[in-house]
Amino acid sequence: MAGYILALDQGTTSSRAILYNDQAQAINIVQKPTTLQTPMPDFVEQDAQQIWQTQISCAHDVINQAGLLATDVTSIAITNQRESIVMWDKKTGRALAPAIIWQDRRTADTCAALASDKSAVQDVEQITGLRVDPYFSASKIAWLLENTPKISARISKDEIAVGTVDSWLIYKLTGGEHVIDITNASRTLLYDIHKLAWSETLCARFKIPLSILPKVLASDGDFGKTKKGLFAKQIPIQAVLGDQHAALFGQGCLDAGMAKNTYGTGCFMLMNIGQTPRLSEHKLLTTIGWQRKGTPTRIDTSSLNQIVQSGKRLLQPPQKEVTYALEGSVFMAGAIVQWLRDNLGMIEQSCDVEDLARQVDSSEEVVLLPAFTGLGAPYWRSDISASISGMSRGTTKAHIARAALEAVAYQTYDVLIAMQKDSPHALTELRVDGGAANNDLLMQFQADLLDVPVLRPKDTEITAKGVALLAGIKTGLYDESTMQASWQVDRIFEPSMSEAKRKRHLNKWQQAVQKALKPL
Repeated sequence: MAGYILALDQGTTSSRAILYNDQAQAINIVQKPTTLQTPMPDFVEQDAQQIWQTQISCAHDVINQAGLLATDVTSIAITNQRESIVMWDKKTGRALAPAIIWQDRRTADTCAALASDKSAVQDVEQITGLRVDPYFSASKIAWLLENTPKISARISKDEIAVGTVDSWLIYKLTGGEHVIDITNASRTLLYDIHKLAWSETLCARFKIPLSILPKVLASDGDFGKTKKGLFAKQIPIQAVLGDQHAALFGQGCLDAGMAKNTYGTGCFMLMNIGQTPRLSEHKLLTTIGWQRKGTPTRIDTSSLNQIVQSGKRLLQPPQKEVTYALEGSVFMAGAIVQWLRDNLGMIEQSCDVEDLARQVDSSEEVVLLPAFTGLGAPYWRSDISASISGMSRGTTKAHIARAALEAVAYQTYDVLIAMQKDSPHALTELRVDGGAANNDLLMQFQADLLDVPVLRPKDTEITAKGVALLAGIKTGLYDESTMQASWQVDRIFEPSMSEAKRKRHLNKWQQAVQKALKPL
């Protein structure tokens, strides 16, 4: 079966479009930057219109540059930055405010007040598997509702829509479908991961009307077709996954106990825990990995007479299979390297950081604690500030660069330890992806700290590929074997550090963390 999957990958700092052929191979990619704005302390925003314009521009360019036509495209798949929120006017299709990005901390005080209510905390954790934190979408939506002029009257007229970035893109692509994928819904702090529905209890707590929220669909659901005139044909949108969920799927982590870590702007480790949600006891998150539509199943033929008499069909409705995951979210990973580049001017390009760090054999006593937006899992402390400690007169920018890379691996180690306490499955390997996964120095240090092999695939841009695979399987362009064949190891980093040296590194990191952890 010939055809192509058009994957749209909308991230924190860029929009991308990638075309995959019938062998799940990327044949062309177009990427355009997007701009983050920080108009006030703790505010991190994007122009929602820019998100849309860069994404649709990439989509058109990637088809044209490949020498193809829109009629060659079988399906569109979308993966996106999670937790970021857009509010728009249903009549005009225009955003009513800048998109509030997942890194934004403007609602820290609101969340702190809510976190002091034990009942509220219990509701949030039991219903959503998440934690009360400004990282998630609910408090962002509440802030928009409080700070958008004349919003109440417009809500009563059904003129207001809100959604995560996937929802915004689908609305613009289709010309009016207000829907959301279940993985993105599960990151809002408003979705019941057990009942698979918006939680009226949590919507009431955050004072968010259910009417402005999108309809939730399975990850391989039917999200609508592109509106007439946008492309040469109306292309169906048939797979949507939040970026980290897409990476878990794309890494082939389909069995319970398999885990991946994505080294992007942030750092996100996810472990497949199967079809039963397990709430973390060690400050990790329980999230929906994906939901796939099942196939119709044959019914018991002994009921044939009753079925014929009642006029019912011989097939039962499809069952929607849900896979859950444990997640540890680290807020600053590749963003630390961007800070070295943009704020300190230590390097010209992000890829230069490895060469700079290799100029020294050790970071010595230098520790960079990258809490620029607080510390994520397993600490969840939004009040912590970033710091560099252990410097001496002999400290150079090479020591700081090496400490920056080590900080990424240290944070991942902390997440893994918490994950191992929650999961009955011992980690035997870690699959990695994302831009920073191409840094050999970082990957070797990661393997040494974790004391398990780190497997880097040939294709480290696995996020778009994951959602493309899901769309291809949905349409019949791919089968399950395509996924296995498309994942190939580029390099395995085997742990080689002595136990004594590993403990010295970890003690140095823990001392820096404990020094920063002041009582709330």
